[in-house]
Amino acid sequence: MSAEPTFAPAAMSGNGKLLELTRDKKTWVVRFISEPRTSPQPLWFSFELSDVGGCPVRLIWDTVDITLGGGSNLDTLRPVLRADDGDWRRVPDVEVVTTTDGRSQVVFEQAEPCERLGAAFCFPYGPDDLQATLHELPGAWDDSVIGLSREGREFRRLRQANVSGDGKRPGVYFMARQHAGETPGSWLMDGVMRFLAGDSDEARRWREEFDCWLAPFVDLDGVVDGDYGKDALPWDFNRAWELLPMRPEVHALQQDLQRFAGATEPRVVIDLHAPVHWTPGLFHHMPRDQRPLEQTKVALSFARFTREQFPELDPDSIARPTRYASRWNALSMLGSWTWDYLDKTLEMTVETSYQRVAGKVLQREDYRGFGRRVLMATMGWLDEQMGGDGA
Repeated sequence: MSAEPTFAPAAMSGNGKLLELTRDKKTWVVRFISEPRTSPQPLWFSFELSDVGGCPVRLIWDTVDITLGGGSNLDTLRPVLRADDGDWRRVPDVEVVTTTDGRSQVVFEQAEPCERLGAAFCFPYGPDDLQATLHELPGAWDDSVIGLSREGREFRRLRQANVSGDGKRPGVYFMARQHAGETPGSWLMDGVMRFLAGDSDEARRWREEFDCWLAPFVDLDGVVDGDYGKDALPWDFNRAWELLPMRPEVHALQQDLQRFAGATEPRVVIDLHAPVHWTPGLFHHMPRDQRPLEQTKVALSFARFTREQFPELDPDSIARPTRYASRWNALSMLGSWTWDYLDKTLEMTVETSYQRVAGKVLQREDYRGFGRRVLMATMGWLDEQMGGDGA
């Protein structure tokens, strides 16, 4: 048996605290807990074990019932592991254990011996992953600094390259990671980036006729620091969209969205999220009941195109009413601001499961494909707003 392994949060987006490290014969047993960081409730974790010594590892995620999603449906969770120099992969299954005092634990294993092991709640995606994608797509995206994060990092926005400055085009502004740990949104955006750089007929038509802007990491500091970011203190990013915004990043985005509005007509804003830990599917949150009826009607018109792109889903599950409780002003959201202050610009939230859609456990290529399909729904809706059929 080797010397005791070293536990540490991952270098990028790291989160997790070691509670106990023991061994059972030749297997290391690692009991850990997610760190809340800026959030009242934790969820995200991403950490690394080094000096494992060629041994299997059993991981015990402790007190999972305090996470966002609580103790429900824990048997559906499928964290990801990366052994040595291999790729990230979903664990095939988990075991749910209730301790003698009633706490919930989720147990999963790296059965094959390894020297190093990474573990995360879902496929990580950070600034290094974005730069790797941009490196694979040279010349496809223009990169601009539109402000600084609270911690002084360069706050960046991408725009498809070689857009003519003559007249307005129909356009979409994608955002991801208003909640830092919701990595499915980044993988959807990665799919958008790769698709629009491709040579399909739809991609060529988009580049010729439409305009796409991307804000990859709204809570950039949280992404880098490893925060989960839901209800982040001192103010949840997606509740900070006041007339006088409550976050410097939101202020920078509001100014950029005004530039976007000056360059596009018609337009839509797509905000990419992930729900509580166990929720399956892909869906839109509709505007709250307190919002104008016209806004809801326009949102429902967009949802029709999402239904067409996702025939494997129950069509009644796509557009969901928004009535969940919020620790903040639930009307100070991106969609309220774009409608009220950006000439009734529609914002559509896309919630994509950490785990599964239509019974299928999701891999990175699934998320990328969903990004393409959301973009196709967007194209169809923009065509309809222009009075055309996209032919």
